[in-house]
Amino acid sequence: MHVIKKVLPLLVVLACSCTIPHYIWPQKDVRFQEINLPDLDKRVLIASRDSEFKRAIIERISTEFQSQPVYLKIIGIADLPKEDAARYSAVLLINTCMAWTIEPAVAQFIDRYGQLGSIIVLTTSDGGDVLPDLENRRIDAMSSASTLADADPLANEIIERIKKHL
Repeated sequence: MHVIKKVLPLLVVLACSCTIPHYIWPQKDVRFQEINLPDLDKRVLIASRDSEFKRAIIERISTEFQSQPVYLKIIGIADLPKEDAARYSAVLLINTCMAWTIEPAVAQFIDRYGQLGSIIVLTTSDGGDVLPDLENRRIDAMSSASTLADADPLANEIIERIKKHL
């Protein structure tokens, strides 16, 4: 019992200060979807977890670009390692903050492609105040609470940021 009293606080600190919560409470990914033909010059990759808020944002973005000559590929965060950001005009990563950190797969993707200047990261968190590490990276990062009433205005802002890359 004495050892547990000494080790338990350490485990709590570790769980709250690293990516462990992302593995303990894995998030569901959005379903794969393609909009328009993949041979178009303007290409956008969207990788996201699944929630009503995130689906609302993706739906609004999809609606905006479906009638334009822009290819949209929508994947889950788990499929990010298979993608090459250099193949896209813009990349939108929508991830969930846990224990004050972005998702490990998103962090790894940013580490690989953060110098391209075409990556937009939206991190959802209760306070809407969690951003990835921006040092030595050329990424466009924003954070928001998952408030459904804010989905359309936020999606409109993201659409404008995507358009700058097209």
